Amino acid sequence: MLHSLVALLLALFTLSPSNAQSNDAVATVDALHAALLDIMKNAESLGFAGRRDRIAPVIHASFDLPFITRFALGRYWQDLGAGDRDAIVDVFSRWTVGHYAARFNGYSGERFTFVSAETTRRKRELVRTVLEVSDDAAGNVTLDYLLHDKGSGWRIINVIANGVSDLSLKRADYGAVIAAQGLGGLIEKLESQIDDFAKE
Repeated sequence: MLHSLVALLLALFTLSPSNAQSNDAVATVDALHAALLDIMKNAESLGFAGRRDRIAPVIHASFDLPFITRFALGRYWQDLGAGDRDAIVDVFSRWTVGHYAARFNGYSGERFTFVSAETTRRKRELVRTVLEVSDDAAGNVTLDYLLHDKGSGWRIINVIANGVSDLSLKRADYGAVIAAQGLGGLIEKLESQIDDFAKE
């Protein structure tokens, strides 16, 4: 009887591999949200440069930026040499940091709420959350994060805001720019936007 009870307790409290990886993926998203709330609450004292510097290491730890860059460029990635690949990953990484520093520039009681986590195909994890921006649920933003395991930890590869895939938008936008202006045109566009972030 005692042996059966111990076995039951172990079954209840031992995480299955699926649950364990879901928890690890949720931890990545939670860390990002905590850092975003930090720069939001301290936005004025930090200023843009302070928010950028504070959020940068968290962005690099939370996102698989090389993967996102590669996917966003689609077929054009295959045509790039190592130097060009490094250049576009670098500018995209700086753009991502600047984007978050510029966007999360104040605090009015917002909070992030966890909804659910599930394993998807290719053993990826989908973590569903909500950014509550007001008492009216209609004003809230659903933020769903798709993550994969890099071996060194779970990293975000897509953010789906109110049902719209950020990765799909980037792929369409970046592909159009490269088709018309080449990689140099895309880098110039991103560099210009990075400069604009600091002015917001």
